[in-house]
Amino acid sequence: MRPHSHKILQKVEQTISRWNMFSKGDSVLAGVSGGPDSVALLHILVQLAPKWELTIGIAHLNHCLRGAESDRDADFVADLAARLNLPCHSEAVNFRNDPEYRKLSLEAAARQVRYDFFDRIRRQNGYHKIALGHHRDDNAELMLMFLFRGSGPRGFSGIPPVREGGIVRPLISTGRNELVAFLNENAITYQVDKSNRDMRFLRNRIRHETIPYIQACCNPGIVETLNRFSKIVRSEDEWMNEIIQPIYENVLVSAGKHRVALAIPALTELPEAVRRRVIRTAIARIKGDLLRISFSHIEAARELAEQQRYPAQLMLPDGIRIQRNKSLLIFYQMDESLRGRRLKIRRRPLTFFYSVSGFVERVTISETGAVLAFSEIPIGSRMMETLSEKIVLLDMEMLKFPLILRNIQPGDRFNPLGVTGTQKIQKYFIDHKIDRTERQKCPVLLSGDEIVWLVGHRISGHYKVTPSTRRVLRIEIYQPLHSELA
Repeated sequence: MRPHSHKILQKVEQTISRWNMFSKGDSVLAGVSGGPDSVALLHILVQLAPKWELTIGIAHLNHCLRGAESDRDADFVADLAARLNLPCHSEAVNFRNDPEYRKLSLEAAARQVRYDFFDRIRRQNGYHKIALGHHRDDNAELMLMFLFRGSGPRGFSGIPPVREGGIVRPLISTGRNELVAFLNENAITYQVDKSNRDMRFLRNRIRHETIPYIQACCNPGIVETLNRFSKIVRSEDEWMNEIIQPIYENVLVSAGKHRVALAIPALTELPEAVRRRVIRTAIARIKGDLLRISFSHIEAARELAEQQRYPAQLMLPDGIRIQRNKSLLIFYQMDESLRGRRLKIRRRPLTFFYSVSGFVERVTISETGAVLAFSEIPIGSRMMETLSEKIVLLDMEMLKFPLILRNIQPGDRFNPLGVTGTQKIQKYFIDHKIDRTERQKCPVLLSGDEIVWLVGHRISGHYKVTPSTRRVLRIEIYQPLHSELA
């Protein structure tokens, strides 16, 4: 065996053993896209299979997002499975028109569809484990994404080597360059996804621009540094989850399948960091996971418990509703068939809160379905000409990041462009004859404590683009069509 390949196999074998990923005689379903990471994973598993007496199968999902390229990937994986004499479970799915995924980003929706597919194939065919090709560089990139998007500590625990549902990641301690070298050394072919070079996506900019810049100017070992940090955070997060349980039970008043009630007096006496953990635990209990629950959602729930105004409520992604009365903070999992209907007839004001870092490309307000798209554009760009109440330009250097996107609150004031001095938003609505339904859903965007845009209406004159502006932030708000994936 070639020396580099032997070293890689040893490293992966150590990772598998350290995390007890396989038991003797396991059947393993390898997720294979056709790209270098998953193809390397498959070949490495085939070579290590005798040690654990593994039986290996292949799963490939064609997302139908890249036309003929997607079809070529599926054909490549089918041929690869035939050459290795392995069973191949391959399906094609077009999920763009599925209402279940409308409010997710394209990447998040594709991930959810893919993981659901893997789990279904695992259960239907009796596989013990699902092996995925995430590696050390993926983990570093994801951590920077969480940092730029304002994640809480949990986001920095990175990609877990082992997680529920039998998912294992044998390559998590191996680097991308090592895997490509393994493939080249063994003359193994793979597919190249051109969309991985598309700089419109934050993940690609981090991979091809941000990390190389940090490596050149600040820390050549940034990938290893981030991975080491994620291990520290993950171990501390696991420890905190253990010690939070008795505290959570002390605050818990009642619990059912779709409802959890916490005692507000007991909750608010806890240290702030512990309050966040208790709220996270409550959400996870009724939702089953914390996917699409961000740090800003946890903060909004914490603030709901601490405020003195009640009754009040907050809507979170996936039908999670939080209500506050005099003494209880109540978490509900709304029935799928009632989510839209309940949202329409709600009489109390919507409450929502999102943190927007300078690297965020798009924010979906799950409570209303509206989407805000953010992009920095060059001075003089044609995109500066197509403006409306739904598309605005702001002087980026005047803004303090992270921006805050929240619901309107009583007493909110701003300086509408073209008006001298500030004005109450309520007066603006009355003067412009904005109906009550629209007022309820209308967000405001803040820089620090100042409202810079009454979203969908008018910006603040303090943040307008002027001849001296050097950087321009373009923001557009829209409601996605049923056929569009938000």
